[in-house]
Amino acid sequence: MTRREQIKKEIDEISDDYLETLHRIIMALKSDSAAAGRPKFPFKGNPLKNSVLFENDLISPVDETWDADQ
Repeated sequence: MTRREQIKKEIDEISDDYLETLHRIIMALKSDSAAAGRPKFPFKGNPLKNSVLFENDLISPVDETWDADQ
């Protein structure tokens, strides 16, 4: 396990930009959603289910025979 003194020393050497990012990460880890072990997700079930249709091959040209098909 990392010692607090080592972490404090390394924090002192970090630039202010990185320190701001580090602070945000620490706050996110301390938040209630992180403590509960699951992120906040407002949807119930699977909102994208049945929203994608399969329409065969949309990429290959329609009138050309592919080498693999010969």
